[in-house]
Amino acid sequence: MKFNIKKNILIKHLQKINRLIVKNTSFPILENILITMKNGILSLTTTNLEIELISNIKISTKYTPGTTTISGRKILDICRNSSESSEIQMQLNKNKMHIISHNSNYILTTLPADNFPNHNDLDCISDFFISSDILKTMIEKTQFSMGKQDVRYYLNGMLLEKNNTSLYTVATDGYRLAMSRTHLEKDINFFSVIIPRKGIIELYRLLNVQPQLIRILVGKNNIRIYIEESIFTTQLIEGKYPDYKSILLNTENNPILFNRQLLKQSLLRVAILSHEKFCGITMHIKNNQIKLFSDNQEEETAEDKFNINYSGNTIEISINVYYILDILNTITSNNILFFINEYNNSIQIKSENDASTLYVVMLLKC
Repeated sequence: MKFNIKKNILIKHLQKINRLIVKNTSFPILENILITMKNGILSLTTTNLEIELISNIKISTKYTPGTTTISGRKILDICRNSSESSEIQMQLNKNKMHIISHNSNYILTTLPADNFPNHNDLDCISDFFISSDILKTMIEKTQFSMGKQDVRYYLNGMLLEKNNTSLYTVATDGYRLAMSRTHLEKDINFFSVIIPRKGIIELYRLLNVQPQLIRILVGKNNIRIYIEESIFTTQLIEGKYPDYKSILLNTENNPILFNRQLLKQSLLRVAILSHEKFCGITMHIKNNQIKLFSDNQEEETAEDKFNINYSGNTIEISINVYYILDILNTITSNNILFFINEYNNSIQIKSENDASTLYVVMLLKC
């Protein structure tokens, strides 16, 4: 193996894939990058066993094909400390990687490429294209509701599901739920898979690109997404996701209309003295006015109120203030709608002008 590459090109790709590298004394090859030079393409691969990230670079100069693995941290440090305009020359010689950068020479040990884990096997059940900005927005609107280290392992991720002619993203931690959907122009095979939390976080980073069509391959155990020069693959969470549709309102009656910014500022004021553990606040809605109350373990209280356009029955509910603030920080419209279900145990929240996304938050017992 032998090739030359500009330092600024190589470091851009290394910085992207090196996020997956962590120190691993029991499996040291995971600290390495798999380097493959073939058919004019330099492929750099990292994995933490759950997620694999490949970055492909076209090489226009002469090269010798080959494959090996070298330390991801060391090659990145070499690039960082090279001059801006330098060219990196890499050559494999007797299981040692020789690197020349301007006046500097390095010799790195390698580990056999055959020992590097891969995610080549993907039993594809659905294959489709979607705009990167649409998928990014769907993740952005729902990811905060994912579980964190929940014993119900299937909640520690996001549901990606094709149902009828729509694609859904759904996230829930059992106390709140976020759902977003988009219409698919072409019919594709049905699938319903759970992408793990770490995979969603990494995917969201990769989607920070100019809007473009990206390809998604859904397998039985993995999902693979092609974004520009990157190929992202992550294992899926096995298990059955909760029936999220069962908690959605069949009919949305008696909406309560709020100005988003007024409600957000009022919640922030009363949250100051909310209970540290339960974070509960009480909403009292009556005669075109809402009053918000909070108290805490030190017997301190806070109250705030503002006028709204509501003349229905008196409503009094208790809710986690930060769950509502998370939603208000995601919605961008001026007004939002609250719907209280008939059992008075949850509320459904929507943007006034966006029917594609909705949120459900369980109420606290008064």
